[in-house]
Amino acid sequence: MKVLGTTALALMISGTALAVPDIGGTPIYTEEDYFSDGLNWGMDVYSYVYDHNSDLPSGYVLDPGEMLFAYLLDGDDAMGVSVDNFSVGNPFLANITSVGYESIIVPPGYVAGLREDPYLYGYSGPAQATVFTYAGDLFDPFSTLDPDEWSLVWYVAEATSYTFGPGTGTGAGIGDTQYVPIPVVPTPGVLALLSLAGFAGTRRRR
Repeated sequence: MKVLGTTALALMISGTALAVPDIGGTPIYTEEDYFSDGLNWGMDVYSYVYDHNSDLPSGYVLDPGEMLFAYLLDGDDAMGVSVDNFSVGNPFLANITSVGYESIIVPPGYVAGLREDPYLYGYSGPAQATVFTYAGDLFDPFSTLDPDEWSLVWYVAEATSYTFGPGTGTGAGIGDTQYVPIPVVPTPGVLALLSLAGFAGTRRRR
């Protein structure tokens, strides 16, 4: 949960400047989305995209042809139900080479003690999605992402660009899907699909 003012990066969407929390480096794209069932749970999701030529957050390394996708999940403390799952679809079947969560970087204005790490995380081939699960730890019944908590998760994909695809959050079994940045490998067929759709556009320790 964000409790203080944040150092921000400028984001332009439809000519309007928005602010996203600074997680380091210089992403090539950022955006903010809100996920909620409209009644019980909610969270802001800040998305960050970095390519091989980007100034990366501290501690990250990309090989040529790789892109880093990071998502800062910020629980809505006006809601009473925790988030138990967040997933990002991979409809273009980019090769996901590494999946993880951030345990060192704390965005300005966030409290380290309110960070919640996913209990399970990884890429699911059958679901074609990168999945971060915050429920199911028998030894920690409080492992869900509570309304006053935050989490920073990421994956590395072999991709040459990004587009927008389904991200899904779930609380108490009720999901909400919004469009977030995802990797794309622009084969001729994919390029044609993107054109028709009108789209414009591991963590590695050194």
